[in-house]
Amino acid sequence: MEIPEGSEVATALREATNYAELAASAAAAMGRDDLARRIALAKVRLDNPDATIAVVGEFKQGKSSLVNALLGASICPVDDDIATSTLTVLRYAAEPRVVAWRVEGAERTRQEHGLEELPRLVTEQAEARGSRLELVEVFLPNPLLQRGVTLVDSPGANGIRPGYTSIVLGYLQAVHGAIFVSDASSPLTHEELAFLRSAASVAPAVVVALSKIDMFPHWREILSADTGLLKAAGLDIQVVPVSSALREAALSAGDASLNEESNFPALIEFLDRSVVQQAMSIAVGGVIDAAILSLGEMQVATRAGLEARQSPETAEERLRAFREAKERLDRLRQGSARWTTVMNDGLAELVARVDHRFRRRMRDLQRYVDDQLAKGDPKATWTDLTAYVREQAADGAREVVRDMEAGADEVARRVTASLEEEDLMIGSAVGSRQALDLSKYWAPRPLTKQSIASSAGMGLSGLRGAQGGLILLGMMSGLAGIVLSTGLLLGVAALFGGKQILDERKRQVTVRRQEARTAIRQFMDEAEFEVSKAMRDLSREQNRRLRDHYQERIAERMRTCTEAVATMERATKESDTARNTRIKELQEQDSQIGSVLEALQRRRSELSGAGARP
Repeated sequence: MEIPEGSEVATALREATNYAELAASAAAAMGRDDLARRIALAKVRLDNPDATIAVVGEFKQGKSSLVNALLGASICPVDDDIATSTLTVLRYAAEPRVVAWRVEGAERTRQEHGLEELPRLVTEQAEARGSRLELVEVFLPNPLLQRGVTLVDSPGANGIRPGYTSIVLGYLQAVHGAIFVSDASSPLTHEELAFLRSAASVAPAVVVALSKIDMFPHWREILSADTGLLKAAGLDIQVVPVSSALREAALSAGDASLNEESNFPALIEFLDRSVVQQAMSIAVGGVIDAAILSLGEMQVATRAGLEARQSPETAEERLRAFREAKERLDRLRQGSARWTTVMNDGLAELVARVDHRFRRRMRDLQRYVDDQLAKGDPKATWTDLTAYVREQAADGAREVVRDMEAGADEVARRVTASLEEEDLMIGSAVGSRQALDLSKYWAPRPLTKQSIASSAGMGLSGLRGAQGGLILLGMMSGLAGIVLSTGLLLGVAALFGGKQILDERKRQVTVRRQEARTAIRQFMDEAEFEVSKAMRDLSREQNRRLRDHYQERIAERMRTCTEAVATMERATKESDTARNTRIKELQEQDSQIGSVLEALQRRRSELSGAGARP
């Protein structure tokens, strides 16, 4: 997947890279290794933009074969008799390895395996070995994955059958794009169309891969039918016909024309345009933001030194203001700082609130189940009832994730407000002195809510494809793995006559109701356990992200204040000749920083207007 030369993304990428290198060089020249490191970390995302794509669809539609065809290697097991039963996440690494995440009691364990063990780990055969597999991560030195793409091969054992649709939609909450696989044997079903309608509202990009066109000569008719059905349903979803078998043969033989016939280049082009380039745009925005923030910090120290030399009569006042700012920032670095209390209390309240809402939903669901069981014989309603229960549990789990993410954003806003109340901004502190007007210190970008106290990127978009996304995938996989037994409702034959038959039938219905109630309660208990575990994991992840974000910003501003104090103290000891020379150097430095900042802010505005912001 290559970015087309001359495209908006390519231009933004080139400019962002150039300006980031200038900013990193400036940071290194000024001894700001912390800012240079921030820019370097942002640039890493340009090589690894984090585009997670899920492959979903009904049972035996060729999902794993399609994943292998995209990778150009036989990695995921493909068998006519055995379906994938475990969620498989494929990522890039220099050395191949497999990591199996298991649930054993209340613990989530991590075990490494060789690549040769993957087939037995992810197929239905793995279920009989004891502890339940939550998901399997596969790390490969693959060119596609090296571009920052992560592929998610969803289990084929249940597909999008009733009871599992919401679980698959839950997978899509953790990804940036989805490939829905439907083979060319027949047009899209009503259930598939309904799923696609929901998927389009969850995943940022969706494409239908019409698979196995090499096996069905009438695939063009199916393609036309599918396109018409999607249009009639009001869904703007592209259908791409593909053949995994032809792709495999083409790559094996090095046959470019056969590869074109497989039509995988068209599918890859769609993914590149709709998913990877969008992720790249977001990564470009991240680099620009890091460069703007870093240059803004450098500009503070530069202008502090410049003003101290140009207006020595007010140097002592400015120096005192920066020292006071250092003291305030030092207090904010301590574990007892108010903003950390606001963050910890806010996240604790969030977990309690979301947990209560989910448990109330499950309690209401249990009451509904009890009412339904009391109305009739579970033997007749069991299939529909259990599908409904599983869907409701999955919907509740997805709601938990949405609430946790929205709540984290609100907590971040509270932390921001707390930091602003602490009066940690140098501009605010210095500006409170009527004798000085230092607002120009912060031009062209005041370090306000969008800098030190910024909470950008802390919520929903941050979970897609990241550690939070892995938690979400694991939770939904866990819900899919909880068994709702049906064998208990088969009953026994009544070998009596007359009233005895009626009495025996009533007794069997009563027994079935009790057994059904027990089975569903057991399922719901396990579902609550899975969701509660994921909720705690998400809370820890959100706490870590928020804490690290604000601590890094406070540390950077502390370093800036230290540099400003040092340069102002040096200014008081310089000779007139040295002072004049240094003024010229700082003026040139300030001009260069200002021009780069202006260009970066202009490009940032253009990207934001184009929707590149997550």
